[in-house]
Amino acid sequence: MRYPFTTCLEWRKWVVPEPLRERPVHRWLVFPHSFTDDIVRVLVKEWNLGKDDQILDPFVGAGTTVLAAKQLGIPAIGFDLSPLAVLATQVKTANYDADALAHDWEGLRRRIKVRNANGEAKTYAELVRKALPDKKLATFHGAKAAIEDFDAPAATRAFFKLALLAQIPKFSNAVPTGGWLSWRANRRPAVRLPDELGETVRSMLADLRSAPGPAKGTWRGRIADARRLPVEDGTCAAAITSPPYPNRHDYTRVFGVELMFGFLDWEGTRDLRYQTMHSHPEAKPDRPPANGYREPAFITKAIQAIAKHEERERIVAMLHGYFLDLYLSMREVARALRPGGHAAFVLGNAQYDGVPIEVDKATALIGRQAGLTCTEIRVVRERGNSAQQMKSHGRNPSRESVVILKK
Repeated sequence: MRYPFTTCLEWRKWVVPEPLRERPVHRWLVFPHSFTDDIVRVLVKEWNLGKDDQILDPFVGAGTTVLAAKQLGIPAIGFDLSPLAVLATQVKTANYDADALAHDWEGLRRRIKVRNANGEAKTYAELVRKALPDKKLATFHGAKAAIEDFDAPAATRAFFKLALLAQIPKFSNAVPTGGWLSWRANRRPAVRLPDELGETVRSMLADLRSAPGPAKGTWRGRIADARRLPVEDGTCAAAITSPPYPNRHDYTRVFGVELMFGFLDWEGTRDLRYQTMHSHPEAKPDRPPANGYREPAFITKAIQAIAKHEERERIVAMLHGYFLDLYLSMREVARALRPGGHAAFVLGNAQYDGVPIEVDKATALIGRQAGLTCTEIRVVRERGNSAQQMKSHGRNPSRESVVILKK
């Protein structure tokens, strides 16, 4: 097929998460490799979407698409396998009364105290104990228990839980670096947690007062697999999403402390890791049948070239699995869209051993198999390859693109 490439460099700052860290409500939790709400706003206008439409995001992440849709008054629903992602989406899009939350915080704040280390820490996985040792974990645990036991609606408790989880990077010895965690000695003492949490809550309340958004409408985040969406056929007008890139980044590790402190035990986190999209080598998901899928020939050829290098079995399996998962998720998007509906996939190409993996072109072909027609591949920036790749293979940037499709 002929690939409808266009260059759209004015979008280059919209496929990185940094702008979200300064935007009300969006900044409550930001995922790596997020796109910004600017993309949602532009596409909503371009596709002429309104309050009678519904937007779908099958990889909801920190809820950017659903929150942007709410701010525009357009119904939206997002899904993710990660309970952290779903909590962030639900809290960011809930209809809160800021004054009522402020009153609740006054009552809750008195219950959050600095605590000495005790046996309760043994209930947490080793990763959490190592990241938040001794008094830190005891104080975090006490704060979590106070929130869970607080006499308030579930949505209110969720609001304060998200605020508490946002404190973990400030106190943790584990630091996300790329797709992994590295370790450093974090000397911020446990005694600062109540004040730091209070400052975050006050900032969140200020965001609610400055950007309340519409009160009527449907905006939801739910736990579900993008390969098996609980959405009725033809009920969505558009999909705006960003699947994980095939770059080996494992978000169950990046957010491992948050997941194992707030939601899952070690076994549950491992099971989540196995079921996630095959964008990292440890995934081994249970998939629905992939009837009608054919791996694009140029992807097969690229993977064969990578397979010639030593110890690449896991990368080879990952790449085959990644494009299979991409097909399954695109098939679900096509099923959920009404005729004439639009979809946008924010994607990044990759390379291994100097061999380029052109994800955007593959998405155009796989989309056709899934029932979608690619109308445009908007190249928004060129990402440099890693220092290791550059040393071995020279500078060979990879495209980051927004693939536009239509049913």
